[in-house]
Amino acid sequence: MKSKRKLMYGLLPILFAGGIGMYLYMQSNKAPEPKPEVVVEQYIDHLQKKEFDQLYGLMTPASLEASGMNREQFAEKYNAIYSGMQVSAVKAELKPQPVAETPQDGGTTSGKKTEGTEGPEQDPNTYKAEYTLRLTTFLGEVNETQSLNLVKQELDDGGKVWRIEWQPSMILSDMVKGSKVRVRTLLPERGDIVDRDGLPLATKGTALEWGIVPSKLGDAPDQMIASIAQHYNVSEDAINKAINQSWVKPDYFVPIAMTDDERIPAALKGVQIQTKEIRQYPLGEAAAHLIGYVRKVTREDLEKDAEGYYRAEDWIGKAGLEQSLEKQLRGERGGVIEITDENGNMRSEVLRKDAVNGQNIQLTIRTKTQKELYKTLSSGGDAGAMVMMDPTKGDLLALASAPSYDPNKMVTGLTQAEWDAYSSNEQLPFVNRFTNRYAPGSTFKAVTAAAGLMEKVTTPDKSHGIAGLQWRKDASWGGYYVTRVKNVSPVNMVDALVYSDNIYFAMEALEMGSERFIDGIRKFGFGGNFGLDELYLKPSQYANENNKELKSEVLLADTAYGQGEMLMSPIHLATAFTPFVNEGKMVKPVLISGKETSAPEVVITPEAANTVKDALGEVVSRSGGTAHSLSTLPTKLAAKTGTAELKAKKGERGQENGFFVVFDTEQPSFLLAAVIENVNGRGGSHHVVDKLKPFLEKWNG
Repeated sequence: MKSKRKLMYGLLPILFAGGIGMYLYMQSNKAPEPKPEVVVEQYIDHLQKKEFDQLYGLMTPASLEASGMNREQFAEKYNAIYSGMQVSAVKAELKPQPVAETPQDGGTTSGKKTEGTEGPEQDPNTYKAEYTLRLTTFLGEVNETQSLNLVKQELDDGGKVWRIEWQPSMILSDMVKGSKVRVRTLLPERGDIVDRDGLPLATKGTALEWGIVPSKLGDAPDQMIASIAQHYNVSEDAINKAINQSWVKPDYFVPIAMTDDERIPAALKGVQIQTKEIRQYPLGEAAAHLIGYVRKVTREDLEKDAEGYYRAEDWIGKAGLEQSLEKQLRGERGGVIEITDENGNMRSEVLRKDAVNGQNIQLTIRTKTQKELYKTLSSGGDAGAMVMMDPTKGDLLALASAPSYDPNKMVTGLTQAEWDAYSSNEQLPFVNRFTNRYAPGSTFKAVTAAAGLMEKVTTPDKSHGIAGLQWRKDASWGGYYVTRVKNVSPVNMVDALVYSDNIYFAMEALEMGSERFIDGIRKFGFGGNFGLDELYLKPSQYANENNKELKSEVLLADTAYGQGEMLMSPIHLATAFTPFVNEGKMVKPVLISGKETSAPEVVITPEAANTVKDALGEVVSRSGGTAHSLSTLPTKLAAKTGTAELKAKKGERGQENGFFVVFDTEQPSFLLAAVIENVNGRGGSHHVVDKLKPFLEKWNG
């Protein structure tokens, strides 16, 4: 018996040790206790990546059931709200969790209530985390503090898991069940373009727009559509395409096109006419190339929109100042992100950015002058440009180009016949000719004379004996000759300007040499655009890039009287004459009132300026002067004419462009530069002078 007891007592330690080992083994293979922090981190990660369907699996089944959404609907709700707000980035950062206080005796609270403290014990089956949420939207950033409530739940297999109790406020903090997020765009007013007196050049106006209400087309809608299409000169396909758009409902008004006639024939059922706000151009054709027009954005516009500003329904400047000043004129759209209740009533405003209206742009242009100058230019169907400026201040008073187009039609829409008329016009009505570059012809002789005076090569009474109507330096020029129109000899500088003698100025340029000649003329504005970026004005050139040094004597001679490879815009040509009005100071042209411009630049001495001005006065006053027909005007004028011939090679007849620059010598209120194309057989530059004479007779500043 004793031996059995000894055996039992010997086995007890072994059994005890085995039990301990088994317990430890079982504990080591037990699933680890889940941690709520892991679920929170997963939530944050999926949210920042906008993986909304993954968020669904982190929620408690009860909270999802209460929401009434399945996984697809859940992800769709998030996507719709984030898409509407145009959320480009999501940033979520956990806030530090509060640390349990340590009692002064060195013990720990361990989540238990300590004697003398307030509050319940921490429930080990719940967990709360707070985080900051930053959503980058199209209006700016939404910043909120969000909280997550987690509960520990038991799975069917006996395991434990932490899940989040979903609630609408987890999308945006002020959302409750039934809430929706509404996004409204606040559109800016486009700025006006006005003249120097505040008169509108581009502004808000109204037009009539006809359209169709599908439900009112009658019992035979196809036949009615055919009748409507015939009456309004549109295709049936265009009407059907419009009324079959996805947004159209039977009782909706579907706009089709603009109309000038507010009457609707009684036989046309379903047609309605409404008034629509549009961009309007009071001067029409008279200022089309200057002001331009707006059109609805195209797919190409949207593809080029690097900043992502435009939407399909937007208008955008497509020509002229409407295009070049688009950002200033359009303003900046704003918007509102708001939370509504289930009935659409606003509950709260999440974010608002007010629209910023476009700037009003005031020009130096005078409406009356612009209209009169365009009327003068375009009469008779001529193509060309006229630029009038205040030579002492630089203000551009009128910028006319012809032929032109109606910018109002570009907004409301051209008929096929109107478009065909524009596109088949060989004179190219969409070309802006006051920024176009031309060989200025003999008008440039005034600049060559000034350069010669400054280089001490030319003097007013310096003469050349010239025989006949053509001349070449020597036999090295081969068969090339410089020609003139009046056989006068000898000829001095004043004579050469009065009679527009090419040979005299070719001789003077050769005597100066290319380097001194270039130095003398470059000061008159070559190589720059005077800050007129809003006109897309290209710098003028005295020669092509590979001939900048004018090494060829023939090219140097031709350049001296404004041909060769020289190209100047009418705006530059007018500017180049301002030193003759301002004691040698070149005044830069100004188009936008208040825009900072550079100070007048001294390019020649007062003596040289007055010498040229006096000679240009004789172009008008002297009998035989090329602008002598203006001598009957009460105003004392100075002028220079020019005819430039464009041809591929010597001996051919080419297109002739007539030029004219004129200014008042006593009361310098204006300086006018003009070019008319194709004056062949119409008197050359005399045609331009004759055309402008009635305008100058009425001019009163």
